[in-house]
Amino acid sequence: MREIREFFDGTIVLAGAMSSGADVLAAQAIGADMAYVGTRFLATREAHVMDEYKQMIVDSGSEDVVYTSLFSGVKGNYLRGSVVRSGFDPDNLPEADKSKMNFGSGSDLKVKVWRDLWSAGQGVGNIHDVLPAGELIARMVAEYEAARRRLCG
Repeated sequence: MREIREFFDGTIVLAGAMSSGADVLAAQAIGADMAYVGTRFLATREAHVMDEYKQMIVDSGSEDVVYTSLFSGVKGNYLRGSVVRSGFDPDNLPEADKSKMNFGSGSDLKVKVWRDLWSAGQGVGNIHDVLPAGELIARMVAEYEAARRRLCG
């Protein structure tokens, strides 16, 4: 972050494994203007994903995230359980043929990204429940304030 600030004075959004208010404070503490929280909001009641997807997020840890280009042609993170359920061996996935990238359908495979293959970040290990989004936000605000009090007194 410090290196980026040496040449860039615009807005910086830090992302990656953010799932709590303390994570947001940590991002700000190292110089980010904002933090991007992604996967954590998939495990909310309002998220437009299947309940099985939400539960797989809750049940997964960072070791369950598979990084591959096979399904869209671009490297992405997918939950191991969804890869297995779709008939693939997550430990032996071939690289994608970049000439056949198809973002609309998730490659020329019969399985489809988002429908069959579920994405998640490495922060899944910190997600333990499915909540209403408002309740999650209230929790994150309380976590942020608690972390700030611990650091600042």
